[in-house]
Amino acid sequence: MTGPALALALALGASFDPAGLSPRLPPAPLALYSVAWHRELVPASAGGAAVEEGGVAVDRDTGMAVCGTRDGWIHAFKRDGRLAWEFKAGNGFPGAPTVTAGTVYAGSSDGRVYALSLVDGSLRWSYDAQEELGSTPAVSAGAVYVMSLQGTLFALDARTGAWKWHHRREARGIDRGYTIRGAAPALVKDGTVFAGFADGFVVALDGANGQVRWSRAVAATGEYVDVDGLSLDAERLYAASYSGVVVALDPETGAQLWTQRVPLATRVAAGNGIVVAVAARQLVGLSPTDGQPLWSVPLVGAPGATPQFTDRWLLVPAQEGGLRFVEQASGRTLRSFDSGTGVTGRPGIHGRRVYVLSNGSHLYALDLK
Repeated sequence: MTGPALALALALGASFDPAGLSPRLPPAPLALYSVAWHRELVPASAGGAAVEEGGVAVDRDTGMAVCGTRDGWIHAFKRDGRLAWEFKAGNGFPGAPTVTAGTVYAGSSDGRVYALSLVDGSLRWSYDAQEELGSTPAVSAGAVYVMSLQGTLFALDARTGAWKWHHRREARGIDRGYTIRGAAPALVKDGTVFAGFADGFVVALDGANGQVRWSRAVAATGEYVDVDGLSLDAERLYAASYSGVVVALDPETGAQLWTQRVPLATRVAAGNGIVVAVAARQLVGLSPTDGQPLWSVPLVGAPGATPQFTDRWLLVPAQEGGLRFVEQASGRTLRSFDSGTGVTGRPGIHGRRVYVLSNGSHLYALDLK
């Protein structure tokens, strides 16, 4: 057995770790999941860079899994693995879609936001932003908020797709002509929309009209100051800047509550009483109250999307080593799932079911033990 077949067998049957993901993997594989089914979405013969940046969204009522792939298709699968429908856009999907109230919202690299029927994939509307869209849409109070890779936050009517407002920050103080590719998805809480920008600022805007409520420079001095990671919990807003910091802010005022050095921080996730920062070379657990480090473990290979919490595990995508199952209290990797191509996109979670889109464009349904 060689090539992809061997890689898949190793991923499904053992805690194989050729890249040295963690020196503390258990000596024998732990039965954390079983594979319910998998589907090839983009044939290997299609060519192109085999990286799936977006990830999977799951409808909480039906359990239907929806994902966009690098060839411009959106695919919807029923829980048992049957294909429900497919829709073709003009380009790929750097962010995972959002599914709510029977509608799928997705932003494409072709510059359009698409709203599709969850039932049959029929197009309800599309909006031409004329900028490459790079984040998962946020939907709240009848509006859709999506960030472009050029640093524009668009607000659209969720029912019709009509433009409501937009907010753009020029990358002030950045004279090199380029920034880190990526965009933090907008977050919404109590009528306020939070967005991170390439000039190192976090901005809070009125969700109804786009008026700025506050703005705060959070980045440390450095060559790149992009804020590509945002997360919220009940009390704080967290931002990760590639310049090397993770910052906690008061969502009401923007006041800085604490800051912690995390070199090359790209993503941040808050949940289950911990804040997890993903950096280019490490994964760091922080205290939400004061930012003090709780643990730090090495991360080999380019980091992927924002980690997701289950009730027991932290699921961390990485382009090398695949999806890591991480113990939240210690940061220890207990197992990894990798079909041989790594995982960049966000996993989708529905109860004890986890959907993983590999960089080889295979969708896997895992049932947690």
